[in-house]
Amino acid sequence: MKENFKIVRLGQGDVRCKTDHLASFEALILENERVYPEIADWYRKRVLPGIRDEERVAFIGYLGERPAVSAIVKKGPDAKFCHLKIVEPLRNTHVGEVFFALMALEARDLAKNIYFTLPEEVWKQKAEFFQSFGFKSAILAEKQYRLFDRELHCDAPFSAVWDSVLHKIPKLASLYSFGGFSPDNQLLLSIKPEFAERILNRNKRIELRRKFSTKWLGYRINLYASSPVMSLVGEARIAGITVNEPDMIWEKFGNEIGCSRAEFDAYCVGTKQIYAIELDEVKPYRDRIPLVLASQMIKEELVPPQSYFTLEKNRPWAKAISLAAYLHCCFKSTISLALNAGISARCKPPVSKLAADPLPMVQPELDFS
Repeated sequence: MKENFKIVRLGQGDVRCKTDHLASFEALILENERVYPEIADWYRKRVLPGIRDEERVAFIGYLGERPAVSAIVKKGPDAKFCHLKIVEPLRNTHVGEVFFALMALEARDLAKNIYFTLPEEVWKQKAEFFQSFGFKSAILAEKQYRLFDRELHCDAPFSAVWDSVLHKIPKLASLYSFGGFSPDNQLLLSIKPEFAERILNRNKRIELRRKFSTKWLGYRINLYASSPVMSLVGEARIAGITVNEPDMIWEKFGNEIGCSRAEFDAYCVGTKQIYAIELDEVKPYRDRIPLVLASQMIKEELVPPQSYFTLEKNRPWAKAISLAAYLHCCFKSTISLALNAGISARCKPPVSKLAADPLPMVQPELDFS
């Protein structure tokens, strides 16, 4: 059996407008009241203000139309995975790894350390999962909020957690597609900032190149705004490629190239043919990703692209593109719920020894520490 799975990132607007997503998220959180008697008070006084003030980030995952996952991370130097709940049908689908990666991505700007608490029984059963993210051991938590089970405290340097996320990204990228953002595009196109802005605003549909290849027709590509912006800014699909003399290209596409005839003629000096690349399905990133930040995230130096290049032979940029897809999801995919399920549609079988992905039930934070 296969069902659609999607993740929604909750923000200020959800809290202000009390959206349906927020209502579904709240219902999942409050299902834990039997074992965490103070959770409703914590949710009202800590979680909602934290989301509104952007001190916390929350996610809700849907299996079909049913709320199935809730997650909260608190940002800051001492970041916390406050809560993670995953329903039974989503076990064995690597969803736990996805959410740990998403929460680490949200915490990455400020975090020096990450911690969480969890029931002792969960640690005993699933220690390998947590250790795979850099949480090597667990000790008795100073405060005990959960009924019926002792709570343990786990922490790790953010650098160790981030190294683990980077290690897992290729596998997760092979299993999931990210809400229209692709983690495995084949091409990175460098565009002058003013033209990139027009593409993202749908005021420019045609990008020009003196050299290109028609083999890229139909491919999704990443867009890079060159100096002085020097940032990944979004994605698009190559809907058409026309090769012709400059005058013919201008006659057909002049109104969609996004520049003056003088600028066009200056670009075409000395060439007998020009490639007109038609772009559609344009998806701007929520925030541009500067080259410096992308290099820091993947811990490798990225060389700015000249015109365009393929990602197949450029591993650092391919890794950066996968992270960009994660950062700007939230994603939709299709999950097979059969025994030993993999992820369908893009469906490479899991290769990790963590194929039996656990249900890490991370304790909600109650002390606003």
